[in-house]
Amino acid sequence: MEIIRNNDSIDPSRFANPVVTIGNFDGCHLGHQEIFRRVKKHAAGIGGTSVVYTFDPHPASVVKGVTPQLIFTLEEKIKAIESTGMECLVIAPFTREFARTSPEDFVETVICQTLGARGVVVGHDFFFGNKAHGNITFLKKMGEEKGFFVECVEPVSVEGTVISSTCIRKMLLAGDVAGAAGVMMHPFRLSGPVVHGHSRGHSLGFPTANLTPDKELLPGYGVYAVYVYIDGVPQRGVANVGNNPTFGDAGTSIETFIFDIDRDLYGKHLTVEFIENIRGEIKFADREYLIEQIAADCEQARKILEGRESREGLRHC
Repeated sequence: MEIIRNNDSIDPSRFANPVVTIGNFDGCHLGHQEIFRRVKKHAAGIGGTSVVYTFDPHPASVVKGVTPQLIFTLEEKIKAIESTGMECLVIAPFTREFARTSPEDFVETVICQTLGARGVVVGHDFFFGNKAHGNITFLKKMGEEKGFFVECVEPVSVEGTVISSTCIRKMLLAGDVAGAAGVMMHPFRLSGPVVHGHSRGHSLGFPTANLTPDKELLPGYGVYAVYVYIDGVPQRGVANVGNNPTFGDAGTSIETFIFDIDRDLYGKHLTVEFIENIRGEIKFADREYLIEQIAADCEQARKILEGRESREGLRHC
């Protein structure tokens, strides 16, 4: 997949009959995947190029001054889009000046001049231009005038729930990492360096790697069966997200006990992949009850991960 990170570096003549989709695509969920499928189908039908046009930073951080809790980092989004088979990804810098672009100018300068689009495929909730004044009806009207077709893809629902990035964030905050994984490109992940914590894990018999995460969005407080990637190699483990109420800690920590690994990981960059929630956060009466519960959590996590690998023919750590 070709990646273009600045509008100015785009030569529309480099693309044969481009069919474009435009959006943020956070999480690359089932709805987004259906849009990508439609783009590729249209492009194949006219001997064209499938193109994704997205933004960095997220428009809300510029327009509203509030950075949303993103499901994917930019690099995760790039890899997810690439895995769908799209041919080109344009990452447009989103600035205050760009935010003031009128819907008419967006169509003329971005869709027509910059991309030279033959077709545009968007989701049902697509809005664009200054103050989101541009909608799908307007886009179709402009397409008729400028010579490109427009398709609006209907929402994808699972068990009566419309899948969206907002829906996934709610799942994650509720601890439903398995439900979220079922509608995304891959399970929710947190990455970052291992830092020093309170070092209680060693004294409890379960030394943990304390992660400084790369995202503001965290799963709900609780204990999870996880995979931990060390130098790209997955290992089974159990992670706790919370503030350790048994010890009265302040602030949130992500602590992971990695099975069958005995090595110094301080400073190492790890990725934790959340597979299934085991339980919510509990305040224990004393250390002995906590130790018993951690042992039970580990046993349950092993069963979850081994069962998943057996059912789905996944990696074996």
